[in-house]
Amino acid sequence: MPVPTKILVATDLTARADRPFARAKLLADIWNATRTLLFVSSPKKEVDIAKVEAELLRNYGSDAEGCNLAINYGKPPQVIAHTAEQLDSDLIIVGAARHNNISDFFLGTAVDHLVHHAKSPVLIVKERPRAQYGRILVATDFSDFAAHALRTALAFFPDAKIDLVHAYHVAYEAWLKSDGVANEMLSDAEKELQDFMTGLNLSASDAARVSPHLVEGNLHQSVYKMLDDREFDLLVLGTHGRGGFVMATIGSRASEMMGWSPVDVLMVGKPD
Repeated sequence: MPVPTKILVATDLTARADRPFARAKLLADIWNATRTLLFVSSPKKEVDIAKVEAELLRNYGSDAEGCNLAINYGKPPQVIAHTAEQLDSDLIIVGAARHNNISDFFLGTAVDHLVHHAKSPVLIVKERPRAQYGRILVATDFSDFAAHALRTALAFFPDAKIDLVHAYHVAYEAWLKSDGVANEMLSDAEKELQDFMTGLNLSASDAARVSPHLVEGNLHQSVYKMLDDREFDLLVLGTHGRGGFVMATIGSRASEMMGWSPVDVLMVGKPD
């Protein structure tokens, strides 16, 4: 899987959208990728293209040079997904604004629609970019979709260290306090982890970058604690998993994890 060569950045062209714009610039420079800035407007409001271009240069300056500009009308999630497909974009980058109007992209139902309908991975930028992603946390449920998310992280960020975390649950732990049960569940999880890593068939260099972790209990609480230590730059989640839409592991709460994550989040959907 190659690094992205076409990046689509959803923006309202204002200064407050500087974080996704800056991250896109940093990644484009690293990957030698093209950037298309997408501005989505209400169908009831005709856009003055010259004014949009002037705002672009005023807010982003020389960093905007070389960007393509796309202007479309409609509801942002649908328009972003459709435009990305039209342009054959390898990555969609959006911000995490706390607003709820046509010019903003916000967490909630809008981002849910985008990440589950876009064919490209979606990067939600929360922090001000200061460097490349150096350490990445990938949550896994050992599904094929989780494997695809991990491979995507390895391909997109070839210099980053990756921590792979899986949470296993001790069945009926409130009633069964036997160490034997806990040890058996741990042994099963270790076997699954080993099979998962073997099935990935990673190169030696990629395998050396991945540090697997097994945690007992709740995956979401474990991920939150790991992110709260501020040692990671990026969280990677698959939007699908075991049983279709991940059920009790990741997918059913992927949007919630994306919402409370203090760091940027890369959402990776089904492989083609």
